[in-house]
Amino acid sequence: MAERCLLAMVQTAAQQVAEDKFVFDLPDYENINHVVVFMLGTIPFPEGMGGSVYFSYPDSNGMPVWQLLGFVTNGKPSAIFKISGLKSDNYS
Repeated sequence: MAERCLLAMVQTAAQQVAEDKFVFDLPDYENINHVVVFMLGTIPFPEGMGGSVYFSYPDSNGMPVWQLLGFVTNGKPSAIFKISGLKSDNYS
């Protein structure tokens, strides 16, 4: 059985929630299996620095659950993260 791959448009409209924190809204996250994060290279991280990538979804009470996915750096400017297994509600 062949798997289907549906691609979504690249999201560039981040909401800045702190000086060093940005959030992207994934309105259809229940139907997303993987998230790709990449830096364009136009504004590099300061030397020796990088960015952590988190995924957040609501638990059964509507409270946010934050899960660390990984990181990106100047030396590793892109990453693919599987989020499909994280969305099950194990936080009762």
